[in-house]
Amino acid sequence: MKSYLPLGLALVAALLDGAPAAFSKNADFVLPSGVRIEIVEAPFKKDAFKVSGCNADSKGCLINGRIPFGNAEDLPKTYVKSIRATYQGRTHSLDASDMYDAWGDRPLEEKGVVRYFGGKCFSPGHCQFRGLFSDAGGAFVAEWQIVNGVSFRTVLTDSGDIVSLFISEIDPPEYE
Repeated sequence: MKSYLPLGLALVAALLDGAPAAFSKNADFVLPSGVRIEIVEAPFKKDAFKVSGCNADSKGCLINGRIPFGNAEDLPKTYVKSIRATYQGRTHSLDASDMYDAWGDRPLEEKGVVRYFGGKCFSPGHCQFRGLFSDAGGAFVAEWQIVNGVSFRTVLTDSGDIVSLFISEIDPPEYE
């Protein structure tokens, strides 16, 4: 008779070890431009971050000394571990720092209402992307560019006017 004790102990150890990949939330989709985007979110574990405030008694919230985007001054439930864009066999990591409660189970698009991620690559090493994250009071947007294979985030804000712009113009403008 087989013993399932080692398997059970391994499962308990994995559960106690933080946020294993098996419990991360992954969003994986292809943009209309043909670029594959993967967003990985993991459970937020307060003891893995330096948290200041972020409760009903505080007048602010800092995580790792920075303003967290996506939460309304409470502790977030998730954080973005990674965002990757793949085009013609080349994968780029996009800066996902300071992004919390960002994607969840949402689809790429609510047909006829809003698309949450946009952009394209002009070649494998030259791309631009925009994303609309979280919702309601925690809504924020981000924009990235990849130039000569180097990725950098150009925008991370919860400013209402910029969020509104990204809702109506999720694909960044193209210049000739």
